[in-house]
Amino acid sequence: MYRSLRVACVDMLFCWPAQGGADVDLFHVLKGLKERAMDVRLFVPHFESVAGRGIVQEEELPFPCTVLPVNPSCCRADRVVETLRAAVDQWKPDVVFLSHGYALKPLVALALAQYPLISRYYAHELLCARDAYRFKDGIPCDYNYLRYPDYCRRCAFQSLAPQIKLGREEAWLQDYLLARAYETGYYALFRKALDIMDALVVFNTALRDSLARYKDKVHVIPGGVSLLPEGPSPSLPFLQNNDKKRIFMAGRVDDPAKGLSLLLEAGARLLRKRDDFHIYATHFDPLWQGPFFSSTGWMPYDTLRRTYGEMDICVIPSRWEEPFGLVALESMSAGTVVCAADCGGLHDIVLHQETGLLFDSGDSNALFNALDWLLDHEEQRRSLGAAGLERVQKHYLWNHVIDTYYLPLLESVVK
Repeated sequence: MYRSLRVACVDMLFCWPAQGGADVDLFHVLKGLKERAMDVRLFVPHFESVAGRGIVQEEELPFPCTVLPVNPSCCRADRVVETLRAAVDQWKPDVVFLSHGYALKPLVALALAQYPLISRYYAHELLCARDAYRFKDGIPCDYNYLRYPDYCRRCAFQSLAPQIKLGREEAWLQDYLLARAYETGYYALFRKALDIMDALVVFNTALRDSLARYKDKVHVIPGGVSLLPEGPSPSLPFLQNNDKKRIFMAGRVDDPAKGLSLLLEAGARLLRKRDDFHIYATHFDPLWQGPFFSSTGWMPYDTLRRTYGEMDICVIPSRWEEPFGLVALESMSAGTVVCAADCGGLHDIVLHQETGLLFDSGDSNALFNALDWLLDHEEQRRSLGAAGLERVQKHYLWNHVIDTYYLPLLESVVK
């Protein structure tokens, strides 16, 4: 039995309705903690000058949320940090959970150093100074900010300079400028913040291994998923009326790091051998199509979740080191077999030849072979899908994630 604690969560980017996977993840974590008698409150700065940052419909949240407006005319790092610190201090928490954030996050951590601190990282923001991808020139980057701060700082400045000149307003760039992350002195603050934190939470074992210096306080906590209640099959007008096997790619497929081009390469080769499949992708352009592929267009999240169950294979051809891989869980929760790149968090989720298939990231020939085999072996395909569903039910439902990971972690950091 765990103590009831006052948990203040500070998220520098949160929006609801969700604008990304981090928002969904945090929503379920705080909802689960509240259901377990934890006194939780979310603190979110709303940056009026940046679209989609801190826009929260509070009445739709099952937990209390304090939105703190940040006026563009006085948007300075010290004022943003002080506003957050004062709000958290007034609430008097037992522990502070720092969730999504970029270059301002270490400054917030230092301002809240008197509390036990848990910091969650959703991608590669600890390891990459220019964005959260650690992906450069079409491949994962071998450098990381912890080990090569000077190289990474120069890379970030060179990459971001054109956006700065254009006056672009987006969250990563805003944090970069406000925190003065381009200066050599920022790195010392960055490291000091990591040193004072009681726990660092990442999604996968590869990220944990990249933080060897902090191995004693790094915790691998996966994301979770909820099973959809049984219901009628959705109306999916984009599906072609034929008996071809359906291959599905979901997510931000227009992002080069997600690997759509790799899937199309494999698909073109498949088409030279067979004509019993069609690839559907959640491309933003509903007119995007070709001889063996087409777009589903945008769809509501509930419809997307049910769409997995109407597919035969779900492909995740990521070229970057995918931090987690929520698409894999969503597909597995529908009993649809996953064929995924063997990288990042996907390596932890999909057990090769047990709950799905893994192929070498960036290798279209390996993807072709995996898809060709799955199309040929219907019984094994269904068996892998069923095993994937069983794995989700045992390890990745939100109740299990909260009880197994978050409750013990909170208890351990509150002395």
